[in-house]
Amino acid sequence: MASGRARVRAWRRSRPFWGGLLVVAAGLELLSIPLAVNALPVAIMFGRVGAGFLIAVILVIAGVLVWVQPGQRAFLGLVSVVLSLASFVYSNLGGFLIGMLLGLLGGMLTLAWTPVSRPANRFDSVTVRGALAGARAAARRKREVKDLTCRP
Repeated sequence: MASGRARVRAWRRSRPFWGGLLVVAAGLELLSIPLAVNALPVAIMFGRVGAGFLIAVILVIAGVLVWVQPGQRAFLGLVSVVLSLASFVYSNLGGFLIGMLLGLLGGMLTLAWTPVSRPANRFDSVTVRGALAGARAAARRKREVKDLTCRP
């Protein structure tokens, strides 16, 4: 069980997971408002209903694509921000501002995410065997320098 949890954690850290999750949540929230129009007597309809559905579906697709293709995070984050702003006009004031704010936050998190790059010479990647080999090489060089300077 621990290895499965570690694999999921490694997968989640290798992509903009939280940004994609918020974008998917924004799309689902924007989809749920028009479907619950009968339950909400205060539904404000600006624009066309079809545009609201299209924006919501594209937001869900963009959020899933952020997880699947993290290399496209800049484009997908920008699409998420623009569509979230457009949802204010086309989808009940952006899903009563909740969907719009979730989409804006998720898009911005996606845009801001950068992959972790670990150089090979970092201290935390040094092994004990490599450290001992480096210490032996330094001691050998020191002896060689000492032998050269002590000769008459």
